[in-house]
Order: sequence, then C-alpha cells, then structure tokens
Amino acid sequence: IVYSERNNLFSTRSQAHSLSANGVDPRTWRVRTRAEELSALQKKEEYDVLVIGGGATGCGVALDSVSRGLKTALVEREDFASGTSARSTKLIHGGVRYLQKAIMGLDREQYGLVKEALHERANLLRIAPHLSAPLPIMLPVYRWWLVPYYYAGIKMYDLVAGRQCIKSSYFLSKNKALERFPMLKKDKLVGAIVYYDGQHNDARMCLAIALSAAREGATLANYTEVKELIKEKNEEGKEVVCGAI
Repeated sequence: IVYSERNNLFSTRSQAHSLSANGVDPRTWRVRTRAEELSALQKKEEYDVLVIGGGATGCGVALDSVSRGLKTALVEREDFASGTSARSTKLIHGGVRYLQKAIMGLDREQYGLVKEALHERANLLRIAPHLSAPLPIMLPVYRWWLVPYYYAGIKMYDLVAGRQCIKSSYFLSKNKALERFPMLKKDKLVGAIVYYDGQHNDARMCLAIALSAAREGATLANYTEVKELIKEKNEEGKEVVCGAI
C-alpha cells in the first residue's frame, strides 16, 4: 500500500521510479525493526510533527504529514490499532437510518452525510479490495404493510448511491429467507429484504496506513509512552511544545 499525494488516496500501484516526499526510494525500502525505530527517536533530531497514538486517526495524521514533506514521528503506548480502531462494527456503510432521518425531516445535512459516506464506501472497496468486500444484509419483515415501506427506503438508498451502488437490493419470500437463515423466527414472517453495504478489516487497515507512513519516511514506535511534554517560551513569551519525554 502506498500513498498517492495527487489523488489523496492509498493505491496499490507501483511507484518504483519515484521517491517519497522525504526522499525514500521504494525500490530499496524495508520495514525497520522496532529497535531501529527507537534508536532513531533517541537521536537528537528535530521533528516537525509528533503524533501521540497509533490508531487509525493517529496513523492517518502521520501519513498525511509525512507525505507533505514534514519530518514525522509517531508513538503508541500499546500496540497499533489496539483500541477503538480494532473494535469497530467492521461495516463500511452510508447509513440507512441517516437517510431515513434526511427524508422524514427534510434534513439536507443528513442527506449530505449519507452521500459522502456512500462515496467513501465505494472508494475504500476500490482502493483496498484485499481489506474490504461487499456485504449482503438481510432485513426480515414480519408485517405485510412494512414490506413496501422498507423496500422503498432501501431502493432510495440504492438510488442515492447511484453508480456507486454495490448491487441492487431485492425482496426474498418467506421460504427463501428461511432457507438462507433457518434460525429466523418463523411466526408471522412474511419475507425479507436484502441490500448491500461493505465490510473491512479495520485493524489491518490501520496497520496498512502505518506501514505507508513508515514507507514515506515517518518514524513509528509502539509500546512507547509519552510521559511529559517539554515546553519553552518563544519570542512572544508564549509557551510552545518543543519536545516530549
């Protein structure tokens, strides 16, 4: 996984003939050991950016800054993606509930949120097919009058996705639904609606971003805790961060 600065995207395309923002040649680059990373941090070199936290956000910030030519370091108290970044729902979705709020409440902001999320879903499925995949979701229906209600809502979800729709939603009869999910409650079941969203491996995605940052020239170390920020006064007499312990 490498970072394409022109498109702001991760890409699996080879960039063997170009140097990174920090002059790293991908043809000779290798993953440095943790001991080497710690040794680099202990040298009295000045970094432009110090990122504290090796989750998806921290690794993303590190990749963004190093790809802009800033000398970047990242430290994580535990392991990369050991917190929230490995405990998500694993779903890449636009948000059917948000679309319902947008329609019912005529909320343009909610609609924009769904539109943007669906775009990002398609983007992630395209640029990281080894870490993400389409996911069919089945919604059982137990009242006949709810069938057209849910079906219209899900079809609207497909419509908002437009060309980025993964696969068109469809209705399943009671027998077909029970054939696929025998443990469903049979009483009053009238059928089911199947629609598609995405899923991804959040922890591996975080590691891929961290490796991309390292490839661009960032220094990263896990199991390294920041105990204190060192501050000094600048020319204006204001305290500014100048280091960390």
